[in-house]
Amino acid sequence: MGFKSIPNFPKTECSEVFGHIPGVPVGSTFENRLFVHRTAVHSQTIAGIGGDRYQGCYCVALSGGYEDDIDKGYTFMYTGCGGRDKEDGEKPREGPQTCDQSWDHPDNMALKVSSQTKKPVRVVRGHRLRSEFAPVRGYRYDGLYVVESAWMDVGKSGFQVCRFLLKRLPGQPPLPRRHETLRLDLSQWERPIHFGNDRGPYAEPISTSDAESCSESDSGSDSDSEEERRVFRRKVYRRATPMATRNVPLIRRPRDYYGAALSSRRRSASPPPRRQRQPSPIPPTTNIQAAERRLGAQLPSAPPQASAQAPQVDVLALAAEMKRSRYGYAG
Repeated sequence: MGFKSIPNFPKTECSEVFGHIPGVPVGSTFENRLFVHRTAVHSQTIAGIGGDRYQGCYCVALSGGYEDDIDKGYTFMYTGCGGRDKEDGEKPREGPQTCDQSWDHPDNMALKVSSQTKKPVRVVRGHRLRSEFAPVRGYRYDGLYVVESAWMDVGKSGFQVCRFLLKRLPGQPPLPRRHETLRLDLSQWERPIHFGNDRGPYAEPISTSDAESCSESDSGSDSDSEEERRVFRRKVYRRATPMATRNVPLIRRPRDYYGAALSSRRRSASPPPRRQRQPSPIPPTTNIQAAERRLGAQLPSAPPQASAQAPQVDVLALAAEMKRSRYGYAG
């Protein structure tokens, strides 16, 4: 599996431990699974379960890989590994269910042991998870959960799957939702950190004194004007502060055809009237009667033609003449 972005820091903590990882507060975000692995939050870069079949499970990742997963935030139903074997012996991590899962798989056995020992499990949610608690992009560390129960059940594909019920431990920051309308109050908790080469949802705040010292050191000589320093501080503030805290309207105002913002007065006014097209002139008519009515004069008519009448023929006389010429008599 190739990653477009690679961390530029080494792995300094061990992933095979129970509980939180030092330096990674709850709610921290990651650009990809490689950053999750480097920070030791998850021991695997692709697999969803990280643990030992004798010690238990250390961490799980919710990435939407199984259709039987049900995420409700503070509790969720998790599906075990395996059950996708092919005829050629290949065991892909993605694809439809082709056979039954079993407790012989070390990852499934690790979660089953954790359901007995009740040791905490670190949970990471990915953006591919079909849940309102999934992050918009990347991955997010959502704290510690405990495995309440483990059992075997028939999945949606008709095969046996290992299922687990996990519940979130109390005393942790609230979980954000993907379509959250109200901002969560995280003032009493440690500020989350974003691990990645991209700009994540969190940015380190820069105080006014830091901005002023930064402007004095980077803006040049002491002869710079106060306006230039003010502009520089504004740029630093915009670069270091998330958009949601800058008092920037999230809804753009409508604009006209030329790109200028429309004011409320211009939006409420009625649209300008459309220009009416001038009717084209009526072409001259060829109707003689209409022309006579329009001109009010009688046009000269054609001269009358002499009627040719057919001559009157005596049929009886003609028949008698034909008999005389043929038979020699008129009888």
